[in-house]
Amino acid sequence: MRYILAAWDSTGFETLQDITHFHPENFEKGQLIEILSGHRKTENPLGRQISMMKLRAQANSQRTYEIYMFTTLDDIEFKDVEDWMIGDPQSLVDWVRKNHAVKIYSDYVPEHRRAIV
Repeated sequence: MRYILAAWDSTGFETLQDITHFHPENFEKGQLIEILSGHRKTENPLGRQISMMKLRAQANSQRTYEIYMFTTLDDIEFKDVEDWMIGDPQSLVDWVRKNHAVKIYSDYVPEHRRAIV
């Protein structure tokens, strides 16, 4: 399973990052190896990064930020997702909104037309 962090606003994509290495399952295994080998335990940098992204989104609410973490199968390379982002960003955004694993932050409000009866 590949884990990807994505953030965008009304002007386009801001972040698309492969975070598989920093996912708790993978990062904690690496931490255990470091501790057993006598090295100092390091912090997972994702916590700080996500906090900064959320702060930026909250401070710029007029830009309608969205931050998601989603998964792909191992046979789908990160480069394929990057190519999708470059080639057709709106379809990637729509797919992530519908199939996301974790919505971290979102100012997005879908537009609904009112029917006059």
